[in-house]
Amino acid sequence: MYKKLLSILLVTGLLGGTLAGCASGSTAEDTTTSVETEQESSSSESSTDTQGYSLPLCDPGSETLSILTYQNWHASAYFDSEEGLPVENEIENITGVNMEWECVPSDDYAAVAQTRLAAGTDLPDIIRIPNGTTGIAEYSDQGLVINLKDYINETDTPNLWKLFQEQPIYEAYCTSPDGNIYGLPHAEFDINNYVVMWNIIRQDWLDNLGLEMPTTIDELHDVLVAFRDQDPNGNGEKDEVPLGYQNDKMYGLYTFKVAFGFNNTDPWSVSDDGVVAFDLMDEKFLDCLTTLNQWYSEGLLSTAVDGSDADSLISQDKLGAQTLSSTDNVIGKDDLVKASNPNGHYVFIPVLTNDKYPDNVGTISKRQSFHDYYAVTVDCENPKLAVQWLDWVYASEESANLRYWGFEGDTYTVEDGKKVFTDKVTNGDTSAIDVMRGIGAWPNFVGNEKGEPFKAMYAGSYFDEAYNEFKDVMTDRVPIAIGTKEENETYTEKWPDIETYVKENVVNFITGNKPLSEWDNYVKTLKDMGIEDVVAVKQAWYDRTAETTE
Repeated sequence: MYKKLLSILLVTGLLGGTLAGCASGSTAEDTTTSVETEQESSSSESSTDTQGYSLPLCDPGSETLSILTYQNWHASAYFDSEEGLPVENEIENITGVNMEWECVPSDDYAAVAQTRLAAGTDLPDIIRIPNGTTGIAEYSDQGLVINLKDYINETDTPNLWKLFQEQPIYEAYCTSPDGNIYGLPHAEFDINNYVVMWNIIRQDWLDNLGLEMPTTIDELHDVLVAFRDQDPNGNGEKDEVPLGYQNDKMYGLYTFKVAFGFNNTDPWSVSDDGVVAFDLMDEKFLDCLTTLNQWYSEGLLSTAVDGSDADSLISQDKLGAQTLSSTDNVIGKDDLVKASNPNGHYVFIPVLTNDKYPDNVGTISKRQSFHDYYAVTVDCENPKLAVQWLDWVYASEESANLRYWGFEGDTYTVEDGKKVFTDKVTNGDTSAIDVMRGIGAWPNFVGNEKGEPFKAMYAGSYFDEAYNEFKDVMTDRVPIAIGTKEENETYTEKWPDIETYVKENVVNFITGNKPLSEWDNYVKTLKDMGIEDVVAVKQAWYDRTAETTE
């Protein structure tokens, strides 16, 4: 059963593997030489010796770490594995540590984790703390997770030490206002350099109508009108929906604020002199809403504000454009439309400009940089072992090579000093990432995601095209830091209601259910609800992060 749970967590891994606990037995000081791997094609880059400690970390099989995390959307790929998968087995072989995984369905995880933590009993050795910075702050304040900084140093945890020195953003996201470190973030800093998040359009429809790709907000309007009126799917019926919604439903239309000088997805911005602002109360955003309201009144937008019709429209060859897809989702949309139209092809719309604001060039925000934290609980009997396991799995190059590339000679080769995925991965019967998940890579034990192997999987594909087109305009989201108790109380008390109010009003402004003349009242209500207090908290978080990374 444990192997099945292990394989399930491996699944959980990309979004959550967590460090796990320490039973009784030998300590990290009792380390021995490396054990023989059971993998026929073991990673040639896995080292048996690391500065500060030797591998395996303990007598093989003498120590067990327990971990609580959640199943994610690809967990089902691992349910049938009774013996464990090659990558997970290799990690156990290298570290010598048995892993016991407790995996909770993702929809239930926050409630389960919070209930366990609130009780303060029956805690695993390692737990994935939900709710980002506020979550780790709450449970560290309650003394339920240990201070990892007591164990992180150049000698005992050389990989984390090196990571913090070379990429200070990691340490910034880990460090609490008291200067301590209570967890490691599920980080996507690296992979997010390669994954575009933006709005998409049917290239084949443009071609069918002899239209150029729109580059301004006005040109996009004209294209959507043509999609509405000129039968781009060629079925002789006026059944096309020019623009629909994916992420965030109709609210996702706010991404078109990129044409008004903002970034596409982050509602927050930072001026050149370091001042944080909430963009969705800026006058230029009112101009954006006015444009979208016009589009809605002209029948250019789906009337299904919840986005429930999108996939159905795509599969029927009826949807011209859609808000906010990531590069991998674009490929999925292509697969969906090809069920009815083999020539169907979605591509990203360029970063739109606006003749009204010629000097305001928008940007494409990268995806959120982190989710949740991996923490060692106070119930862990051997925290040093847990932290050193984490040091190797989360931060070492050897672990990253194994978890993202797999095994040399099997899933990758080295050509001219550069790793290249084999045909088994890139030309298999399933997608490259599914092949890797089949051996226990992608997802990973812990979330410190790497971009280069992800990019390599899709070399020469649309991923490459999109990355090359958008890499120069992609920007990091406004960074945040772990807050003080007072900051977190302000944020959790006020922001959820404000965010709900904003989303509702953006949709109502677009559909005309609330007249645009109510904009000033919308802004006033935001101020009455405490948006300026939330801005102050975001400013403090930004300043603290900036100080840490200087």
